[in-house]
Formats: sequence, structure tokens, C-alpha cells
Amino acid sequence: MKTVTRLFTSLTLLLTTISAFAQNQQQEKEKTPIELAAIQADKFQKDFGLNDAQTFMVDSVLQTNLTGVYEAFGKMRAGGVQSPQNYQAVQEIWMKKTEDAFRKILTPEQFLRYEKITGLYAKRMKEEKNRLKAKSK
Repeated sequence: MKTVTRLFTSLTLLLTTISAFAQNQQQEKEKTPIELAAIQADKFQKDFGLNDAQTFMVDSVLQTNLTGVYEAFGKMRAGGVQSPQNYQAVQEIWMKKTEDAFRKILTPEQFLRYEKITGLYAKRMKEEKNRLKAKSK
């Protein structure tokens, strides 16, 4: 009898936990590109010391570009595209657009810090090194 009671209690606890988890997942909806842009712009303001005008412009760029990449991914999914390389290529296009816009908005010091945090600096240095190697041959 004790075994049956323990089993029943364990199953009840498990079902309650699963139900609570499912409800929590439904309440935490996925953030929109606009919400993500605002969060990221606020983070950039703190991390890079952006002034209000820079923060507004960064937020605008992120809103536009995140919405663009989400829409492009949606069209690709709807068209049946499954290749990760295709998604990566689209993401790189939008990252380049973001980088180009940030280069115009941020000071050289802020942009260098952005490059270092995102890994763009290391990539640029590697490309420069390869370019110089090829030039010297």
C-alpha cells in the first residue's frame, strides 16, 4: 500500500510540475525584433557609453535590421529552405549592414570596442594579415 501511495504521489507531483512548466512557457512569449532591438540598444548604451542620440540611432538600425533578418528567415522557411549555409549567408548580409551603420554612428573608440566584443576585430586583423601575405608573394 505504501508503494502505491508513493507512486501516486510521485505521479501527481510530476504532472503538476509539467503543467506549471507548460503554463510558464506559454506566458514567456518570444520577443519581437523591436523588443530585442530596444534591449540591445540599452545594453550598448551602457557598454559603450553611448549618448542619447547614438542610442536612438543604434536602436533604429537594430529595429530595421533585426526585422529584416526575421522577415528574410521567414520567407526562407516558407519557401522550404533548410540549408544552414543559406541562413548564415543572409545573417552575414544583415550583420554587414549593421556594422556599416554602426561605423557611422559610433566614435572610432566605441566602434573598436564593438568590433572586439563581436569578434569583428579579430576577423578584420586576420583578413589584413592574409592580404599582406598575399601582397608580399
